[in-house]
Amino acid sequence: MPATPLPAGVVVDCSVTLPWFLEDEKTAFTESLLELLPVAETWVPALWRLEFANALLTAQRRGRISEDWRKAVIEQAGSLPIGIDVHLVSLAHISALADHHGLTAYDAAYLELALRRKLPLATLDGDLVRAAREAGCPLLTDTKRYPPPKTRKK
Repeated sequence: MPATPLPAGVVVDCSVTLPWFLEDEKTAFTESLLELLPVAETWVPALWRLEFANALLTAQRRGRISEDWRKAVIEQAGSLPIGIDVHLVSLAHISALADHHGLTAYDAAYLELALRRKLPLATLDGDLVRAAREAGCPLLTDTKRYPPPKTRKK
C-alpha cells in the first residue's frame, strides 16, 4: 500500500483475506491489510463466510492444503476482528449494481457495502478494482498489479 494515512475502516474481499492463510498467495499488500485489523474497522458482507469456506474447500480438494489446515484456518478466521455486515440489500439494488458494473452479484455485494459504509474497498479482483474506480469508491489494491489510471494532462 502507498504511504498514506491509515483508513479508519475498510471492506475486504476474499482475494485479500485468503492470502492471510495461504502461504503461496501472500504478498506485501495482503500482509499490510492483515496488519490493519487491530487498528481499522474491517467489514465484509455476510456472504464472505461462505465464499471463504468454499475457497478453502477448493484449495483442499486441489491438494494445496490439508484437511487439518483447512479446519485450523476456519477456526482462526472465525476469531478475526472482522465485522460481518448482515444488512439485507434488496435483490433489485444488488442486481442493478452488478449489471451496471459487469460484476457477479457476489462481487457487487462487496462494492455495495463499501459504498454504503463510505469505506475503501480492498481487493485484488480485477473486476472489482475496475468497478470501484468507475463508482468512485475509495480503493486499496496492489498498485503494481492494478496501477491507477493515467490522468490526462490539460
